[in-house]
Amino acid sequence: MIHVKYHLNVFPSPHRLSRDAPPMLSDSVSVTLTQPQEYAFTAFSAITLYNSIELIILCLATFKRYHGVYFWSLFITSCSLIVNTLGFILLFFVNVTPYVSVTIVLIGWYCMITGHSIVLWSRLHLVLHQPRILRAILYLIIVNAVVLQIPTTVLLYGAVSPSVGETFTKGYNIIERIQLVVFCLQESLLSSIYIWETAKLLYLRPQRAHRIILVQLLAINIVILALDIVVVVFQYAGLFALQVVFKPVAYSIKLRLEYAILGRLVVFATGAQGSSSSGRSQNESGPSWPGMVGVSDESWRSGGSSKSNPCRCGNS
Repeated sequence: MIHVKYHLNVFPSPHRLSRDAPPMLSDSVSVTLTQPQEYAFTAFSAITLYNSIELIILCLATFKRYHGVYFWSLFITSCSLIVNTLGFILLFFVNVTPYVSVTIVLIGWYCMITGHSIVLWSRLHLVLHQPRILRAILYLIIVNAVVLQIPTTVLLYGAVSPSVGETFTKGYNIIERIQLVVFCLQESLLSSIYIWETAKLLYLRPQRAHRIILVQLLAINIVILALDIVVVVFQYAGLFALQVVFKPVAYSIKLRLEYAILGRLVVFATGAQGSSSSGRSQNESGPSWPGMVGVSDESWRSGGSSKSNPCRCGNS
């Protein structure tokens, strides 16, 4: 998100993106970057845009059918990274009214944050078959989105308003930090539940191959947690420009790791169901490649217990 600071007095010697003046949010608020921050901004933006395009192509090439909560949350979140990054490019580098750039940033932010949480929630259906818990988690995601994103939006538009900017600035800066930490904790909770439920499944089948899967999933989730921590550290260290541009990079990496997580989980879950129910092979249509996993809508509605194999072979 955007970090609002008072006018140029707080910037001793800023490098101005516009050679005559920095981008202005209101009469009392401005956004500036130092030259090293410009380089970092450019590099991170390029990484985000590249990863986002790759994720969109991978998503469209992966799924059998383009419907279901998991597919659309994954697809929309991947697209939102581009929207969020373009919004900040307009804010920092293009002389447009701040209302335009802020609106684009907010649209991307809504879909990126809440969309990713929905991705994590949808993934839980493969390992957690308790509708009450799944429903409670969904309610938590919705409540956090309403309670945090609506006030953040109001305060941000107020902060960029020429007439009342200073009045809303302090409130926005406070809620920005709160929402950053809360959403980080929310995603950590979803990942922790996933790890716990996966560990319980693997405990029932203590073969070495399954222990390796658990170790891999733990390692992936540790990387995801580390990315969240880096974003929070940037925010509280006052490195606003790095935080806002690194966050989409972090989410693009999380989404890329999502395919690896889902691939391992689907192979295990479908294999466990096949061996316990009918003894059939876990992959009747061929082996599953973690980078190319398609999950049907029926699989998510049934909590991953569909009799048909939800995977689409990706290495044929």
